[in-house]
Amino acid sequence: MLIGNNPLNEKPEWFKNNIEINPKAKYVEVENKKIKYFVWGDDSLPKVILLHGFNAHSYWWSHIAPFFSDKYCVVALDFSGMGESEHREEYSQEIYSKEIKAVTDDMKCNKPICLAHSMGGAIAMFSTSIFPDLFSRIILLDSVVVLPPEKAEMMKSRRPKARMEIASDSIDTAVSRFRLMPPQPCAQEYVVEHIAKTSYRKNEQGWVLKADPKISNTYKYNDLHEMLMNPTTSLEIIYGQLSQVFTPDVLDYMKYVGQIDEKSIHRIDGAMHHLFLDKPLEFKDLVLRLLES
Repeated sequence: MLIGNNPLNEKPEWFKNNIEINPKAKYVEVENKKIKYFVWGDDSLPKVILLHGFNAHSYWWSHIAPFFSDKYCVVALDFSGMGESEHREEYSQEIYSKEIKAVTDDMKCNKPICLAHSMGGAIAMFSTSIFPDLFSRIILLDSVVVLPPEKAEMMKSRRPKARMEIASDSIDTAVSRFRLMPPQPCAQEYVVEHIAKTSYRKNEQGWVLKADPKISNTYKYNDLHEMLMNPTTSLEIIYGQLSQVFTPDVLDYMKYVGQIDEKSIHRIDGAMHHLFLDKPLEFKDLVLRLLES
């Protein structure tokens, strides 16, 4: 018996068309490391920059970015240690902020709109403390910038440890092992499969994740309460109704700290943390509306 909305995992035409569009791959050097970024669309158009989350990369946006490229030049970088950017000995919100600035400078972006998912949202917020005029707007995508004190204390002991580089003997085996973090089901399995296929590289041991295992143990981050209380850039929030991360208590706390107006908060019904994977068309419609507002 076949169950679900798409039991054969058939890829819709919009998805096939979008991932067949090859963005321009460009590189910029930041503190002796090459940072890769993708560009979709005409670079004379207004700019939108996309920031990925922990252990993700620019291919996560390849099914989404073309939706916006008629009216915007869409830019998505790989933070160092992730995707196809080079690895470092240690990582921080500060170095990632410098990487964003270098990409925007290389593209001659004048205050682009920033869409930032998960960990990328906190980096975007921190970056404005160093570069106040970096963005015209920040749209946080299921991104926790500050936590209620009791939850922050609880999370200290749950910081992820460095992962072992588990090698697979084939890309198919590697893809079968791929899991979203935090774990969640995704009705659009073809989206996750596409991301999984772009998340591995081959070395002498076999197929391993591109992400640097050192990130978990070396990443330095900052308390962003002051930045959320006194933002230099206008903020909006998109979150998933069923998010495992952006829970109601987190939303209430961020609204309180940042005095964020309800009109700037948008929910995607039925979406979990990886909201542009499990509800891509709903995400696209909402973002287009916000970009044009």
